[in-house]
Amino acid sequence: MYVPNHFRIPDDELARILSVARGGNLVTVHPDGPRATYIPVHLEERDGQQVVVTHLVRNNPSARDIIADGLVIIDVADAYVSPAWYATNEQLPNVPTWDYITVHLTGKVTVDTSPEGALRAARVLTERMGEEWCLELVGEEKLAKMARAIVGVELVVERVEAKAKMSQNRHPDDVASLLAHFDEHGPGELADYLRDVSLPYARSRFESIERTRARELRAFGK
Repeated sequence: MYVPNHFRIPDDELARILSVARGGNLVTVHPDGPRATYIPVHLEERDGQQVVVTHLVRNNPSARDIIADGLVIIDVADAYVSPAWYATNEQLPNVPTWDYITVHLTGKVTVDTSPEGALRAARVLTERMGEEWCLELVGEEKLAKMARAIVGVELVVERVEAKAKMSQNRHPDDVASLLAHFDEHGPGELADYLRDVSLPYARSRFESIERTRARELRAFGK
């Protein structure tokens, strides 16, 4: 994924995003080409390495004949951006764009076809949502039978690419006006990112540009 420096997600924000991720698209590569399946996502750490834990229906072709690394795409939020929402648009007319936050996790995919492995994957996802009680009601015997219909899937994360195209390169006044729009109309995830990351970045960037211009003017005046 192409990620310009100003669209990179800070490490602390990336950690927060991954800690609350609930679902994404698993892209797997097969002899006849790539396939994508939307999956529930549980991210856990093992021996200092992140592992995506999920499951697929046993007869899903995505669970067979995987010949290359897989990719999990976690799309946090996205939205159309009208130039009318920019504070500076009357002075400097602009064009529409699309803002978004996405994370790509790449790594080796393994499939556990045993009922035990499948049940473990399904169990950790259910427990993460705080729904352990429903598994207890079903009972272990029935759960074991149901697990035969799915397979456990894991992706050991070897590369993380995170991008937030969130108007960081705009004038701070534009970011602030866009924040006001998303605060009122949503998505809330975009409003939070604009407030916590984009606006401070845009202000710092603009102040740096202004300082550089001032130095150049002083040098020219000499």
